[in-house]
Amino acid sequence: MKNIIFFLLFPLLILFTSCTSKQEKIDKYMKEGIEKARNSDNKTAIEDFTNVIGIQADNYEAYYYRANAKYNLRMTKEALLDYTKAIEIKPDYADAFYNRALCKQFLNDKDGACNDWRKAVSLGKPNIKDMLNICR
Repeated sequence: MKNIIFFLLFPLLILFTSCTSKQEKIDKYMKEGIEKARNSDNKTAIEDFTNVIGIQADNYEAYYYRANAKYNLRMTKEALLDYTKAIEIKPDYADAFYNRALCKQFLNDKDGACNDWRKAVSLGKPNIKDMLNICR
């Protein structure tokens, strides 16, 4: 009897779990990742954003938020790569340019940081003119 119930319920379970759309999974992982990052749980936030990227490789927000979490963990070089990927996908992403500049500044790449800050300003990022003072 148990086997019959299992064989009747198993296909239903598969059906219900497969009905979750990719977008629903992406939304779930993004929401959870952002919440974890807010709570300084950056390691597991990285996992959530990585899951999004596994589902949708061109999700620039997932790269951006994963970069933020990596930067918070002082994984600066890895964060730099993710900010760069976000910018490749969305070339007008001012926040990604700004944060990538912070990585470059941390890595003592003053020229690279200044170039990214200038680009962020040209894309409309407000309140960063002070950062440009170090570029003179």
